[in-house]
Amino acid sequence: MKKINLSKKWNIRKKLDETIHSASLEARWEKTALIAVLVFIVVFSVALAIVVNMFYTNAVRERINSLHTDTVDAYFQSYTDSESSFTNGAIQFTNNFRYSDKMEVWIISASGKPLLSSSGLLIDNSVKMPDYELALNSEDSRGEWKGKMNGSESVMAVTNILKNDNGESIGAIRYITSLTKLNTQVFLIMISVIFLIVAVASLLFSFNKMFIRSVASPIKALKNTAAAIAKGDFTVKSTYTREDEIGELYESMDYMATELGRIDKMKNDFITTVSHELRTPLTAISGWGETLISMDDSDPELNKKGLQVIVSESQRLSGLVEELLDFSRVQQDTFILKKEPIDLLAELDEIALVFSETAKRDGKHFQYDAPEIPAMCKGDADRLKQAFVNVIGNAIKYTDEGGLIDIHANIVENELIIFIRDNGCGISEEDLPRVKEKFFKANDRVHGNGIGLAVADEIITRHGGTLDIKSTLGEGTIVKITLPLGLD
Repeated sequence: MKKINLSKKWNIRKKLDETIHSASLEARWEKTALIAVLVFIVVFSVALAIVVNMFYTNAVRERINSLHTDTVDAYFQSYTDSESSFTNGAIQFTNNFRYSDKMEVWIISASGKPLLSSSGLLIDNSVKMPDYELALNSEDSRGEWKGKMNGSESVMAVTNILKNDNGESIGAIRYITSLTKLNTQVFLIMISVIFLIVAVASLLFSFNKMFIRSVASPIKALKNTAAAIAKGDFTVKSTYTREDEIGELYESMDYMATELGRIDKMKNDFITTVSHELRTPLTAISGWGETLISMDDSDPELNKKGLQVIVSESQRLSGLVEELLDFSRVQQDTFILKKEPIDLLAELDEIALVFSETAKRDGKHFQYDAPEIPAMCKGDADRLKQAFVNVIGNAIKYTDEGGLIDIHANIVENELIIFIRDNGCGISEEDLPRVKEKFFKANDRVHGNGIGLAVADEIITRHGGTLDIKSTLGEGTIVKITLPLGLD
């Protein structure tokens, strides 16, 4: 029994499916275009055949009507006395008929029997004349018929009833003209026009096929680019250079890849930073815990110091976890504020007092200036203090020893405006628009997780305020916080 390589068979089928799928847009367009072209050609050809046939048939009809009106009626008015007189006139008319090369004329008696033919041939009395029957029953004494004569030749026959002055029928004249040449001419015109239409349609189809390929190929390439991005390759770039809608799509894809790469890097840096931030207090707690377990109670001072470190690092760890939870709530839009009447300046005073000690301990100058009047508003005191802590903490963190942190608050037109200035490292013009983004850190030399400012901005915004930042690299940063006052 022949052994079947299922893996190879599956790969072939997969490649075939991918080929069919990748060409589906072009294939669908070609199928739709071909159907549309064929339908157009068929409909147009049928319509053209009807119009051309009607045009030439009307031309023949008008020629017969003109001949009868201008010549025949006037001629036979002189032969309406009797049947013999009509017969004599008919003989002379057929003998002198000038259009025998274009049509044949039959003279029909009042009783409906064919008498003479301009061709000189005898007429079978049993021949059917539908046009004559129509003429007898019509108001204008005229009948028309198109069909096969003698079972083969296509003709048009027009019969006009001839009447005397009393309105009585004295006979009829039947014009018979062959439509064979007319049909041949119509057929040739049809073939020529259809050939022209097919040629033009083929040309347009070819041009459109080239166009759809010019669209499908970049889309296939774009699909591959998207697949590469989905796999985590954010360095992939497009090579499409035309300035059209597809070019704009490629530019958007390149921008997306760049932004995803940047965000991915920020995410990785954030994970690294948070891991470090968590490891540091955990290491201290673990180290002092092991130390306290291994030692006896003979050194109370060392025991107290160890416990202080454990408590301090535990609080630091708890603060970091809480900050991460707050950021998660912001991202999931579950960040809830518990608003109640508070004095904003009282909350700011409390935070400023704490940080003045921190700055003094770190060898940095700290200045605070605020009016000694209440600044009442409806807000979440804990969250606002958290925002103040994050912003002022950044100012101290990014200012070198000996630097200055200056906080100035003032009430202007029912708004509390707070300026936090520092002469620290500053922020570059390129990084400034992104400092409030999640995970972003303008300076990697200072520890931090890059989410404190994002959380602070969210808190201020949810209180109806704004947080604006101006900075110059190497000179310092100014943060302006504006919060509305009032208990409404």
